[in-house]
Amino acid sequence: MLLPVFISSRLARISQAMDDSFPKTLKEFGYAFNDQGQLRIIDPNSGLAGELPFEFEVDKNNHDYNQRRYEALGEIIDQHVYELLENRGKLKKLVLTKGDCSVSSNEIESFIFVSDDVFTNSDKLLVLVHGSGVVKAGQWARRLIINDNLDTGTQLPFIEMAKKKGYAVIVTNTNDNYRVIEKKKKMIQGSENPVNHLLSVWNQVIDKSPAKHIAFVAHSYGGVCILELASQVEKKFQDRVFALAMTDSVHSLVHHNTIAAGLQQFLCQIGRNWVSSGLPLDTPIGRPPNDIDRVSAGHTQHEMTSYCSMSSIFQFMEEKWQQKQQQQIE
Repeated sequence: MLLPVFISSRLARISQAMDDSFPKTLKEFGYAFNDQGQLRIIDPNSGLAGELPFEFEVDKNNHDYNQRRYEALGEIIDQHVYELLENRGKLKKLVLTKGDCSVSSNEIESFIFVSDDVFTNSDKLLVLVHGSGVVKAGQWARRLIINDNLDTGTQLPFIEMAKKKGYAVIVTNTNDNYRVIEKKKKMIQGSENPVNHLLSVWNQVIDKSPAKHIAFVAHSYGGVCILELASQVEKKFQDRVFALAMTDSVHSLVHHNTIAAGLQQFLCQIGRNWVSSGLPLDTPIGRPPNDIDRVSAGHTQHEMTSYCSMSSIFQFMEEKWQQKQQQQIE
C-alpha cells in the first residue's frame, strides 16, 4: 500500500515543480546584502540583512527545486551586479550592435559596461573578461557573490582601482549569447559565443578608443578567448596591448593552433598567469615551454584567484606600462 502513496507524493512534487514561480527581487526572495557585501536572510524584525547566510537546501527532499531556486536567485544577482556597476562602479551600459554601437536596432543585442572616458582617455584602457558558465558582466564567480561577498565575487574592486590609476574601463559580457523568446533560444548576432562577443567589443569600442596603452585581465576560460582575439586582430593587438594578466587561465599556447610564432612570443613578453596554489602570492610556478609565465595567486580556490592577486596584477601592469614608456623614449 505504500507504493501508491509514494507515487502520489512524487507526482505532487513534479506538478509543483512545473508550477514554480520564483520571486523577482532580492527582497521578495527574503535576502539582502549587508554593509560588508554579504548576502544574508532578511531579519523580519528590522527588515534588514540579518546574520543568517544563504540557504541552498530549503527542501531537503527536492534537490531539483533547490537548484532551480538557486538559478532563479542567480538571475536576480545578475541584475543586482548590473546596478552596482552603474551606481558603485560609475559605469554606463553600452549596447553592442551590428553597426554603430551608439545606435540600437530592432534585433536582440548584447551589452557591456564602460567608464565615461572610454572614448576620450588617450592614455590607458583596462578590459575585464570573466570566465565561462553562468557569470555575466561584472562577475568573477556567482558562487562567491552568494556565499562569500561582493568584493571577492565581482569585478568592482578592479574597476575602482583601475579608475584610481587613470584607466578607462571596459567590462565585457562574454556569456551573454542568446535570449529566450517564446520558449526558444535565439542567438545574438555578433555575440553568439564568447570570442565573437570580444571581437564585437574590439571592433565597436576598443578600436575606436583613443587609448594608446591597453591592458587585459582575463579569468579562467577568458584567457582562451583573449588568445583567440589576439590571433584575429594580431597587428592591432601587438601595437596597442602592453599587459595581459590572467587568473587561473585554462589556455595552452602550445596547443593553440591559431597563434603565430611571433604573436606567441609577444604574449609571453606581456603576459602573466596567476594560478591557484597554496604557495605565497607571486611565487613562480612551473609552466609548459614557450607559454606565459605562471605565478601563485596565493589561494587554492580557482574562483578566488582574481581577487587574491589583484594588488599584484596592478603592480605588474604598472611595470609593463613603465617598460612601454621607456621603449617609446628610446
